[in-house]
Amino acid sequence: MIELNDTDLQEAATAIRRGMEVYVHRAHGRMLIADDPERNVRADPEVFEAVMQDVSTDPDAYVHIERMTAPEALKIMAAFTDRVRNQELWQALTYALKRPNPFQNFKAELSRFPKNYERWREFRQEKYTAYVRAKLVEEQS
Repeated sequence: MIELNDTDLQEAATAIRRGMEVYVHRAHGRMLIADDPERNVRADPEVFEAVMQDVSTDPDAYVHIERMTAPEALKIMAAFTDRVRNQELWQALTYALKRPNPFQNFKAELSRFPKNYERWREFRQEKYTAYVRAKLVEEQS
């Protein structure tokens, strides 16, 4: 069974949220995290290549935790919106999710409400951590 401590789960969740590649060794839980230079110009190609080389030597030894799909991420945003008690913010977020570029619009609306923005960040981190945990459990089935 793949066991990650809370710190590693948080780190994996943050990496997934940022679009990075995350691999977890099945036997000992060692994580390999790298940002793909084709998706992020600031990513270090040497780190990415080293991680990919490690994984390619024994691909069955690693679990690749896929990035969350856009519809899954939108569901998290909608779930947060459903918890918002401020009517003005609730309306703004609901509308933001229905317009083109919902990710940008959602963030822009939240930035007008700093206290709720912090709540969003905590909520999002919890959901991404649960996503990572679920993917690891799913891999063991």
